[in-house]
Parts: sequence; structure tokens; C-alpha cells
Amino acid sequence: MRKFAVIIFGLISALLISSCGSSIDSTSSRYKHTEEEKKPGSEKSDSPPEKSNSALIEDFDFTPYFTKIVEVKTQHFTPDSDGSELWWSYPKVDNSQKVTVRQPGYRVQVLATDDLGEAQQMRSDIYFKTNKNDIYISFQAPLYKVKVGDYATTSGAHNLAFKLNQLGFSPTQVVADTVTILQNAVPNKKR
Repeated sequence: MRKFAVIIFGLISALLISSCGSSIDSTSSRYKHTEEEKKPGSEKSDSPPEKSNSALIEDFDFTPYFTKIVEVKTQHFTPDSDGSELWWSYPKVDNSQKVTVRQPGYRVQVLATDDLGEAQQMRSDIYFKTNKNDIYISFQAPLYKVKVGDYATTSGAHNLAFKLNQLGFSPTQVVADTVTILQNAVPNKKR
């Protein structure tokens, strides 16, 4: 029985190997067919006739697609001649001392209420919408007043009042008050 199984296995494998391969005749005829088409005298040709290189005419205009080179004139910056050439591109820091001065000026009053919680809520609303640090709550019996800004002139206070009105804090009014202004300290020179 084993010999019979080996013979059947051999026949099946030989049949599979011979059927999967291509025959020599089919490939040779295929290559002969293409060689005949390539011959200059052959009449059977499906491809369009080739043009010679001398007969090609370029009819496409490339000039709109060329890159235009524009010369840019640059202005050269020279550093200050104070001996700090290494640091000329960095901003200069003001090393002078600042002094807070209390003087008469103007602030923008946004709210006058008798509720301290409402005044503190208004202060935080203004801070988060404007990111200004100079927001004050003052108590003048019986009202808490919320004031914004430290201005020496009325024009700055009026500009702030306009911006606060645009943000929805109305009615606002410019009031006279004692304000805190930062100034550069004048050092005393000893001789």
C-alpha cells in the first residue's frame, strides 16, 4: 500500500509541476511577435509613429512660471559706541530706582455700592477683563467705591473710562483723587 501511495504522490506532483510552468512555445511566440513589431518594415503596429528629435517643436511658453529675483537692499545696523558691542541687540534695562509718589490726580469710578461683596466682585471682573493691577476699593460712608487707574491728567482717565464703557462697565465717571505714580529716583551726587 505504501508503494501505491508513493506512486500516486509522485504522479500528482509531476502533474502539478508541469501544469504550473509555462510552455516554451507560448513564450517564444510572444517574444517573436514583439520582435516583428519592432522591425522597421513591419506593417502591424498599434503604437503611434515615433517622431525624430529634430522634428519636435516646443510650443509651451514657460516665461510666466520663471521665478523673478528681486534684489532687496538691507540696512546695516551698527551698535552703539559705548563699548558694549556684544549686547547691542538686547533691550537696555533701566537700572534707575523707582519711587512711588502720592500726588493729586484722576481715577475712573466704576461702582458705588453699600455691599462690600458686590464691590469685590466688580473689582475681580475688571481685573480679569482688563488685566490692570491698579483697581482700588475705597470706603466713604456709607458707600464702597470701586476706582480704576492712576492718572496725572484727565485725558488718560477719559481714555480708560471709554475703554471700560466699551467692555460693558457703565456708567463710569472720572473723579479727582490722590493717586500713586512711579517716578525715577534722582540720586544725590556727592562731590
